[in-house]
Amino acid sequence: MRTCRRIAVLAVSILLVASSAHTQEPGRRGPPPPAPKNLKVLPKDWPRDSVMVVMRAFAGGLGVRCQYCHVGREGMPLDSFDFASDEKPTKETAREMMRMVARINDDVAKARIRTTSAPVRVGCITCHRGAARPLMLEDTLRRVADVQGADSALAAYRVLRERHHGRFTYDFGEGSLSTVARDLAAANKLADARRFAELNAELYPQSGSVAFDLARLYEQMGEKALAITQYNKVLQLQPRNQQAAARLRVLQGTP
Repeated sequence: MRTCRRIAVLAVSILLVASSAHTQEPGRRGPPPPAPKNLKVLPKDWPRDSVMVVMRAFAGGLGVRCQYCHVGREGMPLDSFDFASDEKPTKETAREMMRMVARINDDVAKARIRTTSAPVRVGCITCHRGAARPLMLEDTLRRVADVQGADSALAAYRVLRERHHGRFTYDFGEGSLSTVARDLAAANKLADARRFAELNAELYPQSGSVAFDLARLYEQMGEKALAITQYNKVLQLQPRNQQAAARLRVLQGTP
């Protein structure tokens, strides 16, 4: 019973299920819709309207549609879906995630962590950020690069940037591409690392740290002239960068 109460509080507080959701929607005619069946985490006596508000919030948090967890076809009326079916594994995964989020919020509440006057709480969207799989951008790119190569990873980056830039699903700041380039360089995949580092420098031409990373990579690859040019750019952006100045003296053979 305690777990059920925590789940109910989670759904109400995080997903903004108003108390009025238990009443019939304004303007709706005819008998109320049938009650949901096979509720194993949400309270079993919740009416359809309340459950639908929660489900819509889940869909928005993961960037998915109803058929991601439920048996039904895209574009078909909702009354054609078999919402009670447990056929899809993603449905049971969702239930476990709901229980996990409830436990996390229970632990946070016990710790009395507050950043404002309101208590700290998490929801599905906290980690998923509108993506079905809550991966960081650099993790996604590394996986694509490992399986399909750097060309596919770069293409994936451009597609994701066009689709999600300005939203919070992925971090398109300079740090993501820098991380991928460094990891590839550490794995001695210098040519692949170079392509990511050069793309980062193209996207962030005023970043001294991005320019420095590219200069170090050029130096590591034996591209002396390119490294010198890039270290000079670093010093233009960051005149007090002693590391860049030192590497430039070494490459130019000056004291």
